[in-house]
Amino acid sequence: MNSDMKPFADFFILGTGGVEPSGSFSEISESGMLRSVCVRSSETDGPSSPDSIVLSAEKLGSTKLLRLVAGRASSRYVLLWLGRGKLRLGYRCVERMIQAAEDSGAVMVYSDYYDRLPAEEGNSVLRLHPVLDYQEGSLRDDFDFGNLWLVRTDTLQHFFQGDKVPRLRFAAFYALRLFLSREGRFLHLPEALYEEDVTDMRRSGERQFDYVDPANREVQLECERVCTEHLHRIGAYLAPDEWEDLPNDTTAYPVEASVVIPVRNRVCTVADAVRSVLSQEADFSFNVIVVDNHSTDGTAECIRNLAVEDSRVVLLQPTRTDLGIGGCWDMAVRCEHCGRYAVQLDSDDLYSDATVLTRIVEAFHKQKAAMVIGAYRMVDFNLQTLPPGLIAHKEWTTENGRNNALRINGLGAPRAFRTDLLRRIGFPNTSYGEDYALGLAFSRHYRIGRIFDELYLCRRWEGNSDAALSVEKVNANNRYKDRLRTVELYARQEMNRRWNHAVCQEEVMAFFDRQLSIWEEARERFLDLDEKVRTKVLESEDYALAAQFNPCRIVSTVAKVDKKNLKKRPCFLCDRNRPVAQLDLPVEGHFHILVNPFPILPRHLTIPTRRHRVQEISVFLSSFNRMVWRMPDFLFFYNGGRCGASAPDHAHLQAGARGIVPLERDWTFYVNRLEKIYPLKTSEEADLQERGYTAKSVGLYLLRGYACPAFVLQGGCDGDDTFLLDKLMELLPVEEGCVEPDINLLAWRQSGGPADEDQVVMVLFPRRKHRPDCYYAEGRQQLLVSPGALDMGGLVITPREEDFERLTTRQMASILKEVTLSESQVEQIARKLHGGKVSRGLSRADERGGLPEEEPEVSVGIMCEDKVTFVLNTNYIAKGQVVTGSQTAECRDGGILWNGNLYSSLTFHPESEDASFTLEDVTFGIRFHWERKEAQTFRGTLRLIVEEEKLVVINRLPVEDYLLSVISSEMKATSSIELLKTHAVVSRSWLFYQMRLRRQGNNSGGFFSFVRKDDEYIRWYDREDHTLFDVCADDHCQRYQGITRATAANVAEAVKATRGVVLLHDGEVCDARFSKCCGGITERFSTCWDDRDVSYLQPVRDAIDEAVPVLDTEEAVDAWIRKAPDAFCNTEDHALLSQVLNDYDMETTDFYRWKVTLSQAEMAELVRRNRDEDFGNILDLQPVERGDGGRLSKLRIVGSKKTLVIGKELEIRRTFSDTHLYSSAFVIDKDNIVDGVPGSFTLTGAGWGHGVGMCQIGAAVMSEKGYEYQEILRHYYSEAEIKKIY
Repeated sequence: MNSDMKPFADFFILGTGGVEPSGSFSEISESGMLRSVCVRSSETDGPSSPDSIVLSAEKLGSTKLLRLVAGRASSRYVLLWLGRGKLRLGYRCVERMIQAAEDSGAVMVYSDYYDRLPAEEGNSVLRLHPVLDYQEGSLRDDFDFGNLWLVRTDTLQHFFQGDKVPRLRFAAFYALRLFLSREGRFLHLPEALYEEDVTDMRRSGERQFDYVDPANREVQLECERVCTEHLHRIGAYLAPDEWEDLPNDTTAYPVEASVVIPVRNRVCTVADAVRSVLSQEADFSFNVIVVDNHSTDGTAECIRNLAVEDSRVVLLQPTRTDLGIGGCWDMAVRCEHCGRYAVQLDSDDLYSDATVLTRIVEAFHKQKAAMVIGAYRMVDFNLQTLPPGLIAHKEWTTENGRNNALRINGLGAPRAFRTDLLRRIGFPNTSYGEDYALGLAFSRHYRIGRIFDELYLCRRWEGNSDAALSVEKVNANNRYKDRLRTVELYARQEMNRRWNHAVCQEEVMAFFDRQLSIWEEARERFLDLDEKVRTKVLESEDYALAAQFNPCRIVSTVAKVDKKNLKKRPCFLCDRNRPVAQLDLPVEGHFHILVNPFPILPRHLTIPTRRHRVQEISVFLSSFNRMVWRMPDFLFFYNGGRCGASAPDHAHLQAGARGIVPLERDWTFYVNRLEKIYPLKTSEEADLQERGYTAKSVGLYLLRGYACPAFVLQGGCDGDDTFLLDKLMELLPVEEGCVEPDINLLAWRQSGGPADEDQVVMVLFPRRKHRPDCYYAEGRQQLLVSPGALDMGGLVITPREEDFERLTTRQMASILKEVTLSESQVEQIARKLHGGKVSRGLSRADERGGLPEEEPEVSVGIMCEDKVTFVLNTNYIAKGQVVTGSQTAECRDGGILWNGNLYSSLTFHPESEDASFTLEDVTFGIRFHWERKEAQTFRGTLRLIVEEEKLVVINRLPVEDYLLSVISSEMKATSSIELLKTHAVVSRSWLFYQMRLRRQGNNSGGFFSFVRKDDEYIRWYDREDHTLFDVCADDHCQRYQGITRATAANVAEAVKATRGVVLLHDGEVCDARFSKCCGGITERFSTCWDDRDVSYLQPVRDAIDEAVPVLDTEEAVDAWIRKAPDAFCNTEDHALLSQVLNDYDMETTDFYRWKVTLSQAEMAELVRRNRDEDFGNILDLQPVERGDGGRLSKLRIVGSKKTLVIGKELEIRRTFSDTHLYSSAFVIDKDNIVDGVPGSFTLTGAGWGHGVGMCQIGAAVMSEKGYEYQEILRHYYSEAEIKKIY
C-alpha cells in the first residue's frame, strides 16, 4: 500500500471505554488512514484531538446512533469501536484491516486481540483473546467479533436504504451484522491487532446465562425480532403452524418413561440424582437408566447397590471407549429397557418434587409434542439459589421458538423425547451440544412442548465441567454450536426450497404417471373411469348437465361430516394416515399434490395443506391463481366445509382434467350470458388497472340462464392478487360459528385466442344448504346426491345405479337451485358492491391484522335459558313466513320448539332497518352486586340456537349501532362528549380484538386458564369462551342492552365522530381493557390474566407527570393503600359521578378507597362456599404475589384444616365476597385473636375492578378538566397509535 494514499476510514468511537490517549492514536492519525474521528458524547472518553466530531449520546444499540454514523461517514470504510473497556490500537492495526478489506473485498473485517487484565502490582497483564471465524450459522447475538469492526461504508449506508429499516433500541448492531452477512463475506484476521481493558470479570459459567436473565428480556425480544427477519430473508424461517404430524407409535415398551443419566466419575452426586427419580409419584411405570462411561471412582458400584434396592434402576456399561455423553444417551434409548418417553437428568442434578415425571408425560399428551423442555433453577451444592435463579427459557415460545432456537446457545432443560423419534434421529456422539443438536432437529419437524414451571435443580459446584472455561474452550464450544446451527440452517433452507418450489404442469403430469405405476389399486380405478363408470347427458334448452354413475364415490357421498363423526375417524389427508403407496409432491410452500384414489375426472388430484387445519378458501388464496395459471390443462375446484367436502377438517383443493364438466367444457356458450356487476364506474376500472388487471373482460359477473345462480370472476393471471375474490367474499353471508361463507368454486385458465390474453375464470356458487331434501327422504323419494363443486358445474355424481337411471334434468336443476342462494339474494349481494351495507363479521379482515375495511357486523350473545319469551315489535321473516307479536320458544329434545314445530336453529330477519324485538327477563350484572333482570329491546337480527340443552339468544347488528348501546349502558348518556369519544374508541378496539380472536379460533383449546396443584389454584377469568358469538351482552365483555335506553344526542355524536377509530400497536388492533377505578395506579395485564404482557397495558400513575411508585414490599403497598393520594379517579364530586355512572353503578360510592370487615364465621363460610372446600377456621391471609399496581395476583389462605394459594385477581375477589370484592388491591388486618384464631378480618382496599388499561372514573375527571379524547387515550395506552380504519 502506498504511503501517500488518501485516508480510507472514518473512526467512530461509540463504546463507553474510549481510546487510550497515547502515542498510538497520534500514530494512526498521522498515517493518513483515518479521515475523521467521531466520538459519542458524554459517555465516551475519546481521544484528546481537536479534530474530533462529537455525536449525540444516543443509546449504543440504537438504530438512531447507527443512522448518525451512516450519515456522517464519507470514507470508503468506517472503523467502529463498541467496547466498554479502553482501546489501545496495535502497530499498523488500521492499515492492516483496511489492506485486508481491500484485498479480499470483505464487507466487514475483525481480528483477534489482547485482553488487558489488572494486576495486583498495578501493571496490566495481556492475555491473547482469539475469536472465531464467522459461519452462516453464527447467528448468536453475542457472537464475539471483538469490539473493533471495520465495515465498508457503502454497505452500511445500504442498510438504511430499504423500506423496512427496523427501529431498534438495543439490537441495531446485531441487525447490521446480519444484514452484512447477506451482502458479502466477513474476514477474520487471526492476528491480535489491539488491546482492550477487561471490564467483565465474571467466569464463563456465569456469563453464559445472560440471555435468560429477566433483566435482559427486552433486549432479547428485540434480538429475536431481528434474527427472525434475517431467517425470512435467507429462506430458513419456519412458520409456527408448520409441524409434521406425530407418527403413530405401536412399539411395545417395557415402561412408559425412562429417565436417562449418563455419568462418569460422579460418585458424590449420582445417588442423589437417582433417588430423586425413584421418589417420583406417577400412575404409570417408569425406570431410571444410568449409563456409566468407565468411571474409576466407584460410581458403578454405587449404582449397582441402588439397583439391588430398587429394580427400577438399570445400569448400562458400554464396552466402547469412544463414547461421549451423546453416545451414552444413544446407547440408552436403543436398549431394551427404554420406555416410550426418554427423559434427561444430569448426574449432578435433582428433580424439584415428586410430580416432575407426571407433568412431563402429561405435556407430551396435552401439547401433542415430540419433545418437551422444562425449566430449572440454578443452585449451589447446598441447594441455595444462584443467579439468575429460575431459568425458564421463555424465549422458546409456541409462536417462534423453533426460529429463535437458532439465535441462542441453549434450549432449556430437562429435555424429554418420544423414544421412537429419538431412535430415528439419533444423538451425535459428543460431550457438548448433543442435546442442542437434538433440539434443533426436533424443532425443524415437530412441535416442542414447554413447561415453564421449575422441574429440577441444576447444582453448580467447582467440579462442574463448565463452571469456569478458558477462552479457547469457550471458543471450541461455540464453534461447534455454530456449526450445528449452520447444518440446521442448510437443512431448513433445503426443506423450504423443496416445499416452496412453484407448481409446474409437466412435473405434475410426470408425478401422476409415476404414482399410478406403483399404486395398483388407484390405477385400476382410473381405468374404470373409461371402462365401467357411466355418464348420461341431461339437456335443456338453456344449459347442459350430465350424470355420472360412479360407485366408488359412495364413501364420499354418504360421509358424515359433523364434528362428532369427524373426531372419530382418522383424517385420510394427513401424512400418517395415508396409504403407504400414496406419494406426495410438495408445492407452493404449504401444500402437496396427491393422486385421488377415488377419481371423478381423469388425472384427478387432491391438493391438501401440509398440516391439518380446517377447510377454508383463504388458506389457498395467495397460491390459487398461480396454480390455476400454471396448470392450464386442469380444472381446479373447491368445496366449502358444508358444501360437499368429505374432509372439511383438512383444508384442500382438487383438480382434474378439463373438458369433462359441462359448465367449463361449454364455457364459450355461457360467455354472452354474463352480466357485469363490477366494475361499473370509471374509478373502479382505474382501481383494477392499478392492481395489474389488464384483460378487457376483467370483473365480477352474474351468470344468467344457468341451472342455478352463480357469480363469475374473470381477469386473474399468474399472480397472488385476489382482490376480486376478496371483494365478493366480503359480501356473502356467513353462518354463526363458521369462518367463511358456504361456497363451491370452479377455476380454470381460459384461452384468449389470437386476439385476447389468457385469463383465469372462477365460477363461485353461493350455498345455503349442504344437502337437498331428497338426500334425507325415504324410499323412492330418496336421491343420494350430495352436491359439490363438480355437481354445481353440471356433472352430477350418483354412486347408486337406481339414482343414475331415474335422475332427470328437471330434478337435477331443482336440486342445484335448492342448495344455492336465491336469485333475489344474489342480486342483493351484487348491489352491495356499490355502496350497500355489508352483512358479515371480521373473517376477511384477519389478513389485515384484524382490521376491517368497512363497518362489520357483530354477533352478541344475550341470554341462555330453557325457555325464551319475546315480542317482535315489527315484521320479521322466519322459516319463509312473516311473523310479528308475542313469541315463545323452548329447548326440547335437543331442538327448538316454536309454533308447534321442532327446529335445529331459528333466525328472525328484520324486514326494515328500524325493526326491533323485545326479550323478557334478561339478566345482567351476572355475579356482580348489581345483578338484576329486565325486559330489553334490540334492533337487528335475532337468532336462536341450542347449546348444551339450553337456548342461546344471539343478536346480530352493525358494530357502530352496537357501540351506541354499549356507551349508553356503560356510561351515563349525559357524560361529557370527550369521555364518550374516549369510551367509543376503547370499546370499538376491544370489540375488534375479540372478534378477531374468535375468527382465528383462539377459543378452541390448547391453552389453559388455570394452574392447579395440591397447594395452589391459579385461575384467570378472561372473556368467556364464546364460540357461538363474538361477545356476550354482560359486564364480562361489554354491557350491551340494545335500545332499551334511549340514545342521547351526545352519545350518537361521540360514536359518529370516532367512527372507525381504533387503538393500534404494531399494526394490530389493541386489546383495550378498562375498569371503573384504578385506585391511583393502573395494573399490568399479567396480574389479572395469563402470563404475558403487552406494552400498551402497563402500569400508569393516574396523574400527570407522576411516576408509578415502587410497590415491591408489603410495607410499601400498605402505605400506598392506607392513604388516598391525588389521582384523577380520586374524586367525590357527586355531580360528576352521577353523569358518568348509571343508577345501579351509583350504588357503589367508596370506590377509590374502601373497607370490608368480616367476622371469623363470615370469612370461613365465604371461603367454604366459594371454594367448595372446608378450610376450618381461617387463621391468616398472606399476600404471595402482587402486580405493580398493588393488586394481589396470589394470596395464601391459611386455615385450620387446609392451606391453599389462590389467584389471580378475580379468583381472589370472588372468594371473599358473595359477588365480587371491589378489587384485589387490599391489605389485611386481623383483630380479636384468640388461640391463634382471628375473630375478624378487615380488608382495606383501593380501586374498583381489575385496573388494567383505562380507568373510567379517571377518564371522566380528565374530560371534565378539559382533556381531549386523544390525550386521555394516550395517558392510559401510551404505546398505542390512534387510527381511523374505515
